[in-house]
This record gives sequence, C-alpha cells and structure tokens, in this order.
Amino acid sequence: MSNPVVYHLFPPHPKLSALLMHVLVVELDDHEVLLPATLCPSIMLFASGGATLIQDDRSELAVEKFFLRGPMMTPSLVRYAPRTLTVSVCFRPGMLQQAMGIKVAGMTGTALNFHDLVDQDKVNRFLLAIDNQTDIQQIVAMFQDFLLTILDHRPQSSLGAAFLAAHKKIFFPLLELTEYFGIGERQLERRVRDNFGVTLRDVRRIVRFGFSLPHIIKPGLAWGDLTQIAQDTGYYDQAHMHREYVELAGIPPDQLRQKIASQDQSFWIYRMPGEDFVKAFILVD
Repeated sequence: MSNPVVYHLFPPHPKLSALLMHVLVVELDDHEVLLPATLCPSIMLFASGGATLIQDDRSELAVEKFFLRGPMMTPSLVRYAPRTLTVSVCFRPGMLQQAMGIKVAGMTGTALNFHDLVDQDKVNRFLLAIDNQTDIQQIVAMFQDFLLTILDHRPQSSLGAAFLAAHKKIFFPLLELTEYFGIGERQLERRVRDNFGVTLRDVRRIVRFGFSLPHIIKPGLAWGDLTQIAQDTGYYDQAHMHREYVELAGIPPDQLRQKIASQDQSFWIYRMPGEDFVKAFILVD
C-alpha cells in the first residue's frame, strides 16, 4: 500500500510574487491522481521520480522532467512513480507572456519541455544540481533562484489581474461587462483569451467551479444543500453544476464528496485546507 500524499507550500520569492502563486512541493509514492481543469499556466519539475499521463484509452504517455504546462480545460489522470517529489508553481493571470514571452493562448491544453524554452546548458546545470539535492527547502530555494534568472519580473499591470479582481462582476451580461472595463465586446473577448488562453465562457466555467468547490467539500453538507450551492455560485441549477463538475473535475459533486470522505489518495488535492488551496491555485481573493 502506498504512503499518503504529503505536500509543502512556500511563498514565492519577493521579486517573483507579482508573477507567481505559492510554490507547491508534493511527495507521492506510486499514486494515481485525478487533477481538475485549471486556468493556471504552471511550471512543473520532477525533483525525483516521474509520472505518466493516463489517456482516455488507458494508454500511458511519459511526462517530461521539467516543463511549462498551459491552461487545461479537462481533468488529467496521472500516475506517479514511487518516491516522486514534484515542485510546481502557477503563474498569476496575464503574467506568462511578460515572464517568458509566451502567449498563453498558444499553450492551452499543451506542455513544453524547458529544454525547448531556455538555454539547454543552463537547464542541464540546474537539473544536475537538483539531482544531487535531497533537502526540500534547498530544492525550492534553487528552483526559485533559477526562475529569477529566466523570468522577467519587472513590475507591470495586467488585464488578467484586473479582470479577476472584479470577479464578482464576471457573470454580468457581456454588454455590462464591456461597459465596466470600457472596451468593446470583440476587444474584451480577445483580451480575455490573450490573458487566460481560453474564451470568456470557459473563464466563467472555471470561476464557477472555483467558487463552488469550497462549499462542496465542506464537512456536514446535506444532499439538499447542493441546489442552494449551485444557485449561489453561478450555475443555472444543480444539473448544470453536475455537468460542469464532470467536465472539469472528472466526477460529479456528490461523488467527489464521497471520494474525499473515503480518504481516496486520488483526490488528495481536495483535502488541502482552504487557505492552502487558495495560495497554490485560486486566482481570486
């Protein structure tokens, strides 16, 4: 039987805090994990071990050791090797292009090996140094030091940040939303796609999911509460919430609650305390 999943959170380096969320380190031991869809482009490093992506036909695709992952609008089933240690960090909205000169719209649903993004000798030196390190805090310090050398961390404003800061208005009709931002409909749609890599409709789907999730996983929830949660978090009704949870998390909300309660390690991420989940993944305060 595999050991429980263990995770650690570290704040971003002060010079990177405008670009990045908290750094997440996870210790996995022969685990199969169902990861939900996400708006976050992210950097992922396997400091030890590795993983395979299990595709719909159950075939397996080896995951790179060090890569940039774009927004994902479908869940991912991943099997981690024994004694795997992952280090990952999400970009804040709209900051990928400034940080790396990469348009997030071109990254949706894909991943790029860091050897194809940064000087290969520099990447190889970093990976060799990581291979000889076992202390987690030191690995995170080396990871952030490397990012300081490759990311443009000069201060800069972002529509993505402004858009999410106004997240309570995100479900306004399109005309009202354009009036709020002072731009036309076509320009708004284009700038949303530039900042998030997906359409306004998909941003709304992910935000609904993020709004509802803390309520869904809360202990003591009664069956009848699901209808109220759906209404309070932007869904048309419970059936709408059920459908979008299947699309984004791979499982409907009632079954997700059962999996969390059963201590199924495939759903460990949903058992993170709310404040930690927000630091690592949630793009709105």
